[in-house]
Amino acid sequence: MRKLTIAGVSLLLAACASNSTTPAPRPATVPVAVAPPVAMLHGDVAQFNEALVLVHDFIVEREAESAAGIIDDYEAATSIEIPDHPSIFGALNLFSTDLKPRIQASLDRSTRYRAMIDAILDEHELPRALAYLPVIESGYITSNVSRVGAYGMWQFMPATAREYGLRVDWWVDERADPERSTRAAARYLKDLHAKFEDWPLALASYNAGPGRVRRSLAANAAENFWDLSSKAALPRETRGYVPTFFATLMIVSQPEAHGFLLCEPVKELDDAVEVAISGPVSLKFIAETAGIEERLLRELNPMLRRGVTPPGTIRVRLPKFASSRVADSAGSLRGDDPYLQVARYTVRKGDNLKSLARKLGAESRTISAMNGGVGKLRTGAAIWVPVSQTELSRSLAQKPKSKYHTVKKGETLFAIAKRHGLSVDELRSLNNIPRKSVLKTGQKLRVSVTHAVTAGGL
Repeated sequence: MRKLTIAGVSLLLAACASNSTTPAPRPATVPVAVAPPVAMLHGDVAQFNEALVLVHDFIVEREAESAAGIIDDYEAATSIEIPDHPSIFGALNLFSTDLKPRIQASLDRSTRYRAMIDAILDEHELPRALAYLPVIESGYITSNVSRVGAYGMWQFMPATAREYGLRVDWWVDERADPERSTRAAARYLKDLHAKFEDWPLALASYNAGPGRVRRSLAANAAENFWDLSSKAALPRETRGYVPTFFATLMIVSQPEAHGFLLCEPVKELDDAVEVAISGPVSLKFIAETAGIEERLLRELNPMLRRGVTPPGTIRVRLPKFASSRVADSAGSLRGDDPYLQVARYTVRKGDNLKSLARKLGAESRTISAMNGGVGKLRTGAAIWVPVSQTELSRSLAQKPKSKYHTVKKGETLFAIAKRHGLSVDELRSLNNIPRKSVLKTGQKLRVSVTHAVTAGGL
């Protein structure tokens, strides 16, 4: 397909699906001018007419590629056999009435992802029917989070996500990345089907966990999902999950017959490319360097949770036209970033999570999470803290001040240490107290100190 490059002509591709659930013939994908051509503003009528001709040609090419746009997906829908079970027809009725707007919205969103999902399913030799599993998992909303912590388009729990190669930590959550999470979901679904050799059981396992399904089969002398469902041997959610998936397949096999619209998958006009960036670097600075809006950069990289790339090297998606600008500057981005709100800090003797957090005006749990869930700080270790380099230097450049506690009758080292957020060993170290010494009433103990230290380099 020819790519439009006329200066000043902005085209927006509108997917054929809308929020309407009434089937009606419509063109496949229609470019809409959202700004007047520069040529028109300067009175160049000939150039403006040329622009209109190219826009017309573009429309014709799109329609030639995408016929009517409204389709069914019978072949994919029937790549998994749809059982003849009353619960499926009950779910179909619910989807076609009360939940119809929600299901249509999910199908509309699916057009953005189905081409990518289909390709990955093909790589793993899996049925394309599975491309519609997100209809009931997340509605194809990449930021969807469940009440139990499942997240992303494929609703992975953290442990399962990590098991299948997704990064989930303070900096990055690849469950929100459509392509990476789809690859993990394909591997997981393939493993589940290999274990059960049955798609209803594999799908039930995706929802409830394979261990639970296996135990239920053994405990109930059952052979298939429908036996387990009839005996209420699985969670209520799982008993509804499998029928609703098959109801979805019935809809996409004949969408118009059920009052829905299904459109062909669409591809982005300008495919994104990945650029290796050594972090941390703020997304604001990357966007500024690339000459794009930060909002677009975040949309292309939904796995970056904190507005900053993580320490180390990570591949960041950028529009193709902007990628070279960032690639050319990749080596200096980290040092030049004026917006970075994380810094490197070298742990000093007497530091602990609570005291360091108080010193920096941060949360101790944030510092812990930034550093892989560390519980105890090791003197000399370099850690990340959630403040800018300037703020860190300012906080640590203050004149050292010590805080003291006067020992009261009956107090112990353990009680005093706990009160001030220290360990007993830290309290002993601050005051050079031998292990066998006894506290005296009125004795003054140093319980905190602010060091004039420097931050470790990024």
